[in-house]
Amino acid sequence: MLTRAQVLAELRRTLEPDPLVRTVWLGGSDANARTDDLSDIDLLLIVEPGFIETVAARIEHTLDTLSPISIRHRLPLPTWHGFHQAFYQLRDAPEHLMIDWVMMERDAPHPWLEVERHGSPLVLFDKDSLVKPTHVDRAARDEAIRRKVGELRVRFPLYRHLAPKCAARDLSVDAMHFYFSVVIRPLVDMLRIVHCPDRHDFGLRYVRDDLPPALYETVCRLSYPAGPEQIAPFTREASLLFADLLAAWDAQQSPS
Repeated sequence: MLTRAQVLAELRRTLEPDPLVRTVWLGGSDANARTDDLSDIDLLLIVEPGFIETVAARIEHTLDTLSPISIRHRLPLPTWHGFHQAFYQLRDAPEHLMIDWVMMERDAPHPWLEVERHGSPLVLFDKDSLVKPTHVDRAARDEAIRRKVGELRVRFPLYRHLAPKCAARDLSVDAMHFYFSVVIRPLVDMLRIVHCPDRHDFGLRYVRDDLPPALYETVCRLSYPAGPEQIAPFTREASLLFADLLAAWDAQQSPS
């Protein structure tokens, strides 16, 4: 089976001499010091304007020389983040060794070097010194958080009853769906806003990294009800914690 190191080495061997490819770095687990035996490959590239499709085809050809591609998925445009992105799995590599690339044109503004959100890039090569870590725009972040809190303040108490109501009706699947979407997810959003505002919109990703250990353990426990009968008491507990977080955020906004 192919290893992560072999795939990375072949991608670098192909891309570094290519004059169309100006910079390649690794994000994800590599940028956040969490790489392990199950890590995939998060590749970020800056290429010459007008040549994204040319470089995309070169990456695909490189992967195909290593192993037949078993699954390929190119995100349709416009993507949620506004950049070109594709995912691959190789027949002769472990399933978890997914290759994920995001590609940008040179001189196009992008957010992928904000260290508070995306970590410290692991540079494979940088021909023009384009990898310059930046920082979050705190004014824009705070405005986005204010809008988000306004939404959560209404949506959480409005919809939280759906999960225990479905559980009471013995609709276990419906209950779990609503429990995660209208109880756990907004609770985690509020926890992030208070404890990790720079990644306030990361949802359930990196929760262990971003929350105080005791609160992370609380989220873990609330995320695994033993059965439908626990959804109502867990929802009540989550509601109390949500109210405390909202009060803490409101106190932070009050002038001292």
